[in-house]
This record gives sequence, structure tokens and C-alpha cells, in this order.
Amino acid sequence: MLPALAAMAALTINTNAATLGIGDAAPQLKVYKWVKGDAVTALDSNKTYVLEFWATWCTPCRQSIPHLTEMAHKYTNVTFIGVDVFERGPDIDANVAKFVKQMGSKMDYRIAMDTEDTFMADNWLKASDQGGIPTAFLVQKGKVIWIGHPMVGLDESLKDATAGKFDIAKSKKRAEAQKKVASFYEKAMRGGDEAELAKEAKELNALDKELGGITPGEKFDAQDVLKQAKFQKAMTAYQKALLTGKDEAEIAKLEASARAVTPKGQDFDVINKQLKDYISMAKEAEKAANLFGKYVDAVGENGDKAKAADFAKQIEAMNIKQPEILNNMAWGILTDANIKQRDLALATKLAKAGVDASKGKEPTILDTYARALFDSGKVAEAVETQKKAVAACEDESTKSGLQATLKKYQAAAGNTSGSAPKSK
Repeated sequence: MLPALAAMAALTINTNAATLGIGDAAPQLKVYKWVKGDAVTALDSNKTYVLEFWATWCTPCRQSIPHLTEMAHKYTNVTFIGVDVFERGPDIDANVAKFVKQMGSKMDYRIAMDTEDTFMADNWLKASDQGGIPTAFLVQKGKVIWIGHPMVGLDESLKDATAGKFDIAKSKKRAEAQKKVASFYEKAMRGGDEAELAKEAKELNALDKELGGITPGEKFDAQDVLKQAKFQKAMTAYQKALLTGKDEAEIAKLEASARAVTPKGQDFDVINKQLKDYISMAKEAEKAANLFGKYVDAVGENGDKAKAADFAKQIEAMNIKQPEILNNMAWGILTDANIKQRDLALATKLAKAGVDASKGKEPTILDTYARALFDSGKVAEAVETQKKAVAACEDESTKSGLQATLKKYQAAAGNTSGSAPKSK
């Protein structure tokens, strides 16, 4: 899907009027903690801000973060704040801190976390009917002047805002038009009345011309949207068949239908491969997460050693190929506070498999393997592996942390025993 269309399609379509819109006073800035950069206690009405909402598990967020950093470097008179929301799983603080540290200079702006009662998500995202993340808000003179996907239209809006040329009235019309596009797309996906769709298409094309682009910098064509909707509908049916394990004849039929309506300029074979790879990875990740959750319970405060051993064997038997999954499991065994019986041998195997799967090129995965070796008392090997982690790291802020860990291992290697005490 085209970036602008994807962003518009993510809008929540409902009958409730948003309580926060373009031109309204910006809600309060109230966060749980600041993870990176100086704290901002309140939004100054004399300054311009970009508040971008994201989460560690959000793949589109990962893609938009470097782009936000580029804009933060470009518009130095604007304060950029990334607000982490909707986090999942145990030890959220450590997870977010680790993510930010790994991103390093690619995430070079202030980072904060939402409150436990989700104040920021409720008063910013939900109040403006934003159905997903990443979502950014541009605030100037205490007012919200733009809302949208950080990859679509934010750069152009910042250019006008910092030059004192931003047109709030036009921004409000564009926001309304984008909701109309989202509704139009949704209706087309449902197979709406052709005559009604044709009428709306004509109105939207006229609106795009009137506004100089419903999305700044992009040409809108309602016919392209209709083609995309038809293709997306076919792909959704095809994807569902793959996920639910329909018979081969049905899958082949749905694949042929999707191929037949592929919009010009898009390669179905490439899309199909990406889809199948994603489904395979998602299934493996889900199975691994479920199994690892059972394992963590079995090695917890009231765990069961026999069950833990059985789950450990099942984890190894999965022969996981995704380095991120292997790394997360290994790191969890080494550091999760809920784990009371640490199987260092399993952590080391998983970490080594992660290194192999990533061809020894990922510094954070090498760092995990080095930690497993160190905690197992193999200090000399830990030192050599940590050296590789440092050498593979290109981000200076992340590298400094890896170097500090290396010094710790080197200091331990200098002891007469030549080994480190094992983790409990």
C-alpha cells in the first residue's frame, strides 16, 4: 500500500466526534519517566514541538524512528519527543531502555514513557481518534496544528511551521479530507456500491486539487485507491487462507485472484514471498513465545524443574532460525528477575545460535553471547566475544556501553582465578 494511503487507512472510522483536533489547545504533557534527553515539564507556548507515539514492538515505528532523527537534526529549533505507549510483557522499563540504547544515534531525540494510567495515549491518541502508531502531533504556540503518520506530511508541515507560514485552516481541511479517504477506502474494501464510490472518487479528486494535495507533496488519485482496495481485499482473503491452513486448491485459487488485480507497478511475486516469509516467521515467533512463557513459569519462584527441563528440550528442538527470537530468549534467561533457576547452558546455546543466525554481525547479539559465557565462568571467551561486539558496532553511544562491559570482563580475566562467579 502507498505510504500516504496506508496512513489514512489506519484512521479509526466511527461516529464519535474527536475531542482533540487541529487548532485545539494541546493536552498536558504528563509522562511516567524520561528515558533519554532532558525532561520537559510542560509544553511552552513559545516553542514548537513534535510528539511522536511509538512502541518497541511496533515495526512501522522502528522504520520511522531514523526519519524522525533526521528531522530533529534538520529542525533544531523544534523539540522532538518520542512517547512510548501500549507496551507489553514483563519488565517494561528495562525493555524500553534496552531498545533505546540499541537504537543509539538513530533515535537521537528525547524519549519518555506513558504513565501507568495511559494519560498520554488517552488524552492525545484516543482523544483525536487515532487508531494506531506511529502517530505524530505537531504543536505550535500551544495548539495542535498537524496530526498524522510521521513519514507522511510531517516534514512539509515542519518546513511551513518553522518558516511561520503554516495554514491551520488548510491543515484542518486536510485532516477532514484524510478521514474521507479512509472511509472511501474502507467502503471500497467492503465492496460498496459502484455508483456511490464513483461519486465519492470525483469529490475526493476535486478536494485534492483544491487543497494542493490531501497529503502535502503527494498526488491523490481515487482510481488508484480503488485498485489498492480491491488488491488489499484479495490479499486479505489469501493471507487468511494461508494462516488458517486451507487446502492447496483453495489457496491457489485465492492467490490467482490476488495476482489478477495487482496494481500496476507492484510485483506480486515479491509481495507474495514477503507475505509467506512473514507468516512463517510469525508462526515461529508465536510458538516460541508461548513455549518460552511456559518455561519462565517453570523456572520461577514456584517452578517445576522437571517441567523446565522438558520445556528447554522443546525449545532446542524447535531449531529456531530468527536471531532476534534466540537473542531475546537467551537474554531473558540471563536477566529476567522472574527466573530463579538460570540454565546457563541453555542460554549459551541459544545465544550462540543467535550469533550464527546473524552471521556474527549483530553487536547486541554478540553482547548477549558474551554475557552467557561470562556468567558461565568462561571469562576469556567472553572477552574475545565482547571484543567482536564492540568491533561490529557502528553506533557510538551503544559502543560505549559495550566497551564498558568489555572492561568489566577484562578486569575479571585479570583475577588469579581467571573466572567470574556464576549467576544464581
